[in-house]
Amino acid sequence: MTDRAKLSSYLGDPSLLLAIPATGIYYAIVFLPSMKGGVLYRYTTEHAVEYVIVGMFLWGMIDVFLKLASFPREWLALGRTWLPPRGAREPVTHAQALLAGVQAQPQRYLNSRIGRRLLQALGYVVENESADDYADHLKYLAGQDEEATYTRFSLIRFVVAVTPILGFLGTVVHFGTALSGLSFSDLDNELSHVVSEMGTAFNTTTVALGAAMTTMFASFLCERIEHGIVRRIDRLVERELLNRFLVNDAQLTPFLSVLKEANHEFHAAVERSLQKQVETWSAALQSLFEQFDRRQQAEQQRWEAMSSEMGERHRAYDEACDDRLRQLLAISDARQEKHMSQIQDVLRQASAFSGEVNALAKTLNAIARGEGRLVELQASLAENLRILHETHQIDGALHGLTAAIHLLTVRNGTVPYKDAA
Repeated sequence: MTDRAKLSSYLGDPSLLLAIPATGIYYAIVFLPSMKGGVLYRYTTEHAVEYVIVGMFLWGMIDVFLKLASFPREWLALGRTWLPPRGAREPVTHAQALLAGVQAQPQRYLNSRIGRRLLQALGYVVENESADDYADHLKYLAGQDEEATYTRFSLIRFVVAVTPILGFLGTVVHFGTALSGLSFSDLDNELSHVVSEMGTAFNTTTVALGAAMTTMFASFLCERIEHGIVRRIDRLVERELLNRFLVNDAQLTPFLSVLKEANHEFHAAVERSLQKQVETWSAALQSLFEQFDRRQQAEQQRWEAMSSEMGERHRAYDEACDDRLRQLLAISDARQEKHMSQIQDVLRQASAFSGEVNALAKTLNAIARGEGRLVELQASLAENLRILHETHQIDGALHGLTAAIHLLTVRNGTVPYKDAA
């Protein structure tokens, strides 16, 4: 990396870009009238070196806070399930599927340290198509993470190292200012001023040492947490990937290559034989299908002929049935007409019988009306017979009775038996 590239990387550092306005804000607050005369004002505004110390301190602390802010993402990424559970050793061809599963994770987790470590570890197997020297590669990746962790804290170590030096520099500058131009003749008059400058000089060292101690403690905690994250990543990678894939012995590689070539040739021969067999079977099946088609056409023609013949028979049978049905209907109509004529004769006879019954009923009715008179007549005849018997006038009574009979006969519309005879 060239000097210009280093300068651009330092100028593009987020912690530096935040430290500059933070220093300005701090001194804007310190220089408020209410803050003058306070401890912060006295210890951080007496000399230009103290401004630099405050700026360096804020730069280091902001860098620590930014690192602490990135740890929650690392913890969440470590808590995710990146790989399926492992069983027996898997072939290296499974590495492609595992790599695709890792790449399917959200981008914010892929940018984490565990995401980058898994991508690099599985990418090695996929790229080389072998798990040879895989353990060494995993150790190399772990060493890279350790080195990256150490490099990430280089700025804080620089701040911790240079801050006390700036404090001593401020002290030396204050001492030089206090002792410059001092003579023994003016020692009594300038002694109070010298003591004041020496106190200010020690204030600068105090500020520098306090800033260095605070930055060192924050850096220690942050680095300890990050080393814990890296160790968890190492354990996860070792548990999931170290002995996951099958490893071929280097001495067996030539034999395996020969077997692989023989296997390819065998598969090619089997494929060619299978292709020829498939062609033969295809031709045989095509011939068989053609025979089936011809037989199906012949059967179809036979069924059509049989169906047409059966149709004709059914039509003839239907016509015979229709003729028979018409004959039956004609016979039924004739019998029905005969029965109707007989029924009409019966009805006429019943009507005549009904008339005779009506006449008989009228006669019986007339007889019933005349029954009361006959009883009275019988009583009177009996009385008359008694009288006649008593008076011995029987002949005259017989003549009277004969006349009464003729009278009844004429009234009832009948002819006397003598006339009938």
